[in-house]
Amino acid sequence: MIFLVLSIISSTIIAVTFKLQSKFNVKLFPVIVINYFMATFWGLLLTDTKISINQIISSKWIFSAIIIGALLILGFYLIGFSTQKIGVAITTISNKMSVVLPMIFSILYFKEPMSATKAVGIIIALIAVFLSVYRKRNKEIDIKFIYLPFFLFAAIGLIDATLKFAQENLSETEISIFTAISFGISGIIGVILSFFGSIKFKDFIKIKTLITGIIVGSANFGSMYFMIFALNKSGLDSSAVFGINNIAIITISVLLAFFIFKEKLKLIKWVGVFASIFAILLLMFYS
Repeated sequence: MIFLVLSIISSTIIAVTFKLQSKFNVKLFPVIVINYFMATFWGLLLTDTKISINQIISSKWIFSAIIIGALLILGFYLIGFSTQKIGVAITTISNKMSVVLPMIFSILYFKEPMSATKAVGIIIALIAVFLSVYRKRNKEIDIKFIYLPFFLFAAIGLIDATLKFAQENLSETEISIFTAISFGISGIIGVILSFFGSIKFKDFIKIKTLITGIIVGSANFGSMYFMIFALNKSGLDSSAVFGINNIAIITISVLLAFFIFKEKLKLIKWVGVFASIFAILLLMFYS
């Protein structure tokens, strides 16, 4: 269970850091690229040097790492583009509700047992996610971009589903190198994309950008690294692990927004918080 807690803490640090990043006027894309390379650094640092290039290329998980690496940067792009074209509310809901994909994948593909209590816990978890992230949209939707939330839902959901698939083929000694390669691919794609955008080299070497990228990258590595260990060692079904992880991150983020950042929370969000806690208890102790 400690690994699941560490993964949740890591993901919460990412959310808080991005919240602070927006306040300090730090450009987001350079932070994202630096973050991926920082996460790669941690993965390589913890990797057993006895693992050879040939072993990596011939491994059962290499294609999963490539897919995750590509989806990570694609997900980031879709979040930004969808926010501009569809709005924050629908984008956020599509992003967070994508947890349903790895949960369904774990149940169907790996034939995890489904009890009535577990089903109720999953349903309450999804309702809690919706209530916790819901925001009233403040602009009309351009119908020609209506596909974006569905693409985002699929991309983010596939990251965790692919992670679950890879986890079944990973030994403990390979987890760090798998994580390093996944983030490394994202970083390389990010650098390539930066050449086609308006991002300049000086944007990458600003002190605030570097510090933010290092913090996010370290937390991002921990988020994936500890999640794989949680899937291995928590004693819970994978569907429950994904559900608990997602709603715990949202719940903690909402509470931090209220207590630390002094944001005013509407009743709907408080209902979402309490529903989240109830769903976590169901998934932890009765699934």
